[in-house]
Amino acid sequence: MRKILKLIKKTPLVIKSVSQIYRYGGYSTVNISTVNYGEILQGKKILITGGSTGIGWSIAKKCLQEGATVAITGRSENKLKVAEEEINNPQLKTIVWDISDTAQIEKGVENARLLLGGEIDILVNNAGILNGTQFPNVTEDVWDKIYATNSKGLFFLTQFLCGSWMNNTYSTIHKVINMSSQGGFVGATYPYRMTKWDIAGLTQGLGIQLAPHGIIVNGIVPGIIATAMQPGCLNQKENVYCSQNPLERFGLPEEIAELAVFLMSDAANFIVGQTIVCDGGYSIK
Repeated sequence: MRKILKLIKKTPLVIKSVSQIYRYGGYSTVNISTVNYGEILQGKKILITGGSTGIGWSIAKKCLQEGATVAITGRSENKLKVAEEEINNPQLKTIVWDISDTAQIEKGVENARLLLGGEIDILVNNAGILNGTQFPNVTEDVWDKIYATNSKGLFFLTQFLCGSWMNNTYSTIHKVINMSSQGGFVGATYPYRMTKWDIAGLTQGLGIQLAPHGIIVNGIVPGIIATAMQPGCLNQKENVYCSQNPLERFGLPEEIAELAVFLMSDAANFIVGQTIVCDGGYSIK
């Protein structure tokens, strides 16, 4: 009788799972563990571009939990306000700043320093925009918009900030974390993926050039992650099934945040110029 009652209790879950499999091609759940380092970023001042939602938001939240003061940028003041309310930490600062506008870089960095209360220790280049228009239908306007944020803005912000670090004597190591994409490790025929190739190459080049100056540059390659850039993943709710990689699930922004915080910490100071892939095996399939 007990076995029958247990089966009856599980029936709605079974029906739900079958429905999910039918709709999305499979059903999978995931339980993510996080590492509590004990404020491993204590005292660090961190600038995260594109931090109002998704991966940037998760990185900011994790950095705050580990003792850092964080400034996040975004083009939407409303989204930044929502992010601030959701995280609810006085150590979080927000800046309305479109990274693609290179004329605003100096002012943006000055604002970040003012809000953070001193020199920036770590830059996380996370801001990016996605447009799936592919060859042979890419227009010059699409190309320019994607490159302005994903490549040009990232490059000139990094150059300006690292230039100031190089021209001053600091007792602490500075770091840059560049967010690439799994699209930067497979064939690219459209601007978004091509910018991510750019970022991976820049990470390696700057890693070599800046290490002697006490500036450590590394990168992260997120795969298909449940963010607003991948609305289909969000629609699946607790079902994380994804047929596009060997792990057969998509990732969560919290997983990228875990890797980012490790790379930002002094536990990773011997890792230089590397772009670490976190894509469920997509790029090697």
